[in-house]
Amino acid sequence: MPPARRASATSASPRSGDGTCSAQRGWGTIRRRQWRIASTNPTTSPTCSSPTAAACLPAPGSTRAPPSRRWRCAAPITYGSAGATGTAPGEVSETSQGSDAEHSYVGRPIRRREDLPLVTGRGRFAADVHFPDLLHAAFCRSTVPHGVLRSVDLEVARTMPGVVAAFAAGDLPEVRGAMADAAFPDMHLVGRPVLARDRVRYVGEPVAVVVAETAYQAADAAAAVVIDTEALEAVADVSSAVGPQAPALHQSDDGNIAGKLVREFGDVDATFAGAPLVVRNRCRMARVSGGYLEPRACCAAWDADSNRWEMWTSTQWVHGVRDRVAEMVGVEASSIRVRAENVGGGFGPKGAIYPEEVLAAALARRLRRPVKWVATRSEDTASSMQAHGDVLEVEAAVDEGGRLLGLKAHLIHDLGAYAAPGAAVVLTITNHLLSAYRVPAYRANIELVYTNAGPTGFIRGGGREVGNFAIERTMDRIADRVGVDGFEVRRRNIVGSDQMPYATGLPGVIYDGGDYAMLLERVAAAVDSERTSARSEVGVGVSLSVERTGIGAGEEARVTVEPDGAATAHLGSTPGGQGHETTFAQVVATSLGWPIEEVHVVAGDSDALPHSAVTAASRSAFEVGNAAAMAAGAARRRLIEMGAERLEADVADVVLSIQGVHVKGTPGRSILLSELLRAGPVQVSETFKAPPAYASACHAAVVEVDPDLGSVRIVRYVIAHDSGRSINPLLVEGQLHGGFAHGIGYALLEEAVYQPDGVFVSDTFLDYLIPSAGEVAVVPELIKVESEVFGNPEGFKGVGESATIPAPAAIAAAIDDAVHKLGGTAFMDELPMTPMRVIAALDNLGRDRPR
Repeated sequence: MPPARRASATSASPRSGDGTCSAQRGWGTIRRRQWRIASTNPTTSPTCSSPTAAACLPAPGSTRAPPSRRWRCAAPITYGSAGATGTAPGEVSETSQGSDAEHSYVGRPIRRREDLPLVTGRGRFAADVHFPDLLHAAFCRSTVPHGVLRSVDLEVARTMPGVVAAFAAGDLPEVRGAMADAAFPDMHLVGRPVLARDRVRYVGEPVAVVVAETAYQAADAAAAVVIDTEALEAVADVSSAVGPQAPALHQSDDGNIAGKLVREFGDVDATFAGAPLVVRNRCRMARVSGGYLEPRACCAAWDADSNRWEMWTSTQWVHGVRDRVAEMVGVEASSIRVRAENVGGGFGPKGAIYPEEVLAAALARRLRRPVKWVATRSEDTASSMQAHGDVLEVEAAVDEGGRLLGLKAHLIHDLGAYAAPGAAVVLTITNHLLSAYRVPAYRANIELVYTNAGPTGFIRGGGREVGNFAIERTMDRIADRVGVDGFEVRRRNIVGSDQMPYATGLPGVIYDGGDYAMLLERVAAAVDSERTSARSEVGVGVSLSVERTGIGAGEEARVTVEPDGAATAHLGSTPGGQGHETTFAQVVATSLGWPIEEVHVVAGDSDALPHSAVTAASRSAFEVGNAAAMAAGAARRRLIEMGAERLEADVADVVLSIQGVHVKGTPGRSILLSELLRAGPVQVSETFKAPPAYASACHAAVVEVDPDLGSVRIVRYVIAHDSGRSINPLLVEGQLHGGFAHGIGYALLEEAVYQPDGVFVSDTFLDYLIPSAGEVAVVPELIKVESEVFGNPEGFKGVGESATIPAPAAIAAAIDDAVHKLGGTAFMDELPMTPMRVIAALDNLGRDRPR
């Protein structure tokens, strides 16, 4: 991109148009400002309930456990929202190897340095990027769920004011093939076309793109595109898609079944043949959308002289966008730089790569001008990745006491119209069906099914919540069958802390640590009074979860220390509200032994590091955090070694600070940092790669059910969680509150509705319900537990999804309890649990009920 163009990029942006087309449904180097910490005074702080403070500290003389395992305090830590009084500001229980105690920031509830520019309107999002010669793109999308694409008439659109160009699939030969996002052996996986060519297969599928001088002109011209479609019969859900007479979306001998998998261990058939009891359950999880604040947007600029692109996009994975765009337009990945400066929420859908990003890059080169696209809310909801839509049948073989002998599961997974990233979620779902329980034998039969709905990906929980809901609902049915409560049946089946690390039986699924029984007992004690309450309309439910955090991919971090003491951490992870700039500054400052004010974090830029995985799967704290600590620790050692050489001293005798180095006990033998680094900065890169870490949690919900209206009110909620060593307790608490709110949405409200004919009707927040202030008025009580972990040098685990995953099951169990007290017998096995579904569960009482 020419220098003048880089210099001209500003935050000014024309308002994005809301125009529609006949196929729509209402539808340079930018320097990141760095903010230094002015204060570290916390608002909440953890208090350890161990009898002595020393119980939380390493053994005398040891600041780090052996590489294979880290011993952590097993006593619960209760946060401010549960009534704790808090520790002194800055108090921490442990420091990383080699860091100075005064610069131990891990464990401090430091306020986020990202917030000030965001709350004062100085954040910069993809939609804010502007160039003087910027063009705007608008898409014409299908309103037909399934049909043969006869023709796309662009002639009128091309003659409209301000229109520069208009394209259908056949007009862009420089864009390669379809976007294949998943690969399983022997499966018929069909990737997403950038623009539909012969058929349309879901409402919202892009068919044509119009580029104009303004967003309004582009939207008006897109509305003038005429699409001639021969409508075909559609299948809107997996149950109808696997029927013998269902119309096939793609050419395949298996109809709409893209493929089948079987995962198993143990002698399942013999176990079930000899089981005293078999308990069966069938769960259905509604389709859900991301519901983030910022609709998707992207901007691409191409420089003819260097044949290089600069892109800004609202994504959770800048490296993924870079690599996929490069593949689709036929260039090297090094030709593209992708940035995500601020992202207004992602929750999973923005971890995918989309046709709009590919086309923005292709059109910028074709038209030799920057091109920007900003989605409307309804356009984003219809075209972005959704999740769920799955049916999961579970059979549990148990003894007379309710102890698990074996499990069988049949998962019918909704791919949507194409095989997008959501195809891989079936492994996550079936991994998490095992939860916190000992399962001697297990078989999961999996079918991946095409439907005439939007392609599926990952949304908060990433499939864990599906497997967790099914097994936890099954545990409650087992409890009912053998005559014990939900707490007791879980006690009888839980994996013990003395069994850690625990090999589940599935390849690679090894729990690295946890005390699940402690979590359960802490929650049981917290809600003891409600469990014995005589109020018939009040119910109590419990659920456990074990959450895989991380994906096992290698993650690199680079730390640079300048002669003036400024330290910069370059990270590949793409932030979207998680607090990367704050939390990883804490990690680096602690491991480097540096004032946090002098540590800056660069993330969300594909040029920062050559490779990085997607910001998803609760992986950043574990994988990026450990990589950052390793790089900072290596930089510290490098500086000490340089100082030892210059001072002719033993490495063990050299003391490092931001001022420089000196010999222990002899301050006069010293070298200033600026002198030590006269030849240039120290730069160190390290890569962390380890099997995933497993967080765990136990939730209890106390709900009140109105038997006439079917409404559910959460009156109390308790979360006991083990998310490893907390980098920043304040942010952990915020993640738990947000995750809990998302769990309420899954449980009671959220459903992306496709009518039986495949028409999508939930493309706005009027029709797609998410929790509001009323639903989240209850503040969850948080109980923090840290237990022994293995193979995790810093002890970090993910937390962003841990409050979402078990919430639907806990709320469902509480509704069951209230319904059964009122005389009903049904179980809540379908999400969301709307008032109509609650009323249906009470129908056996014979009352007149509103419909």
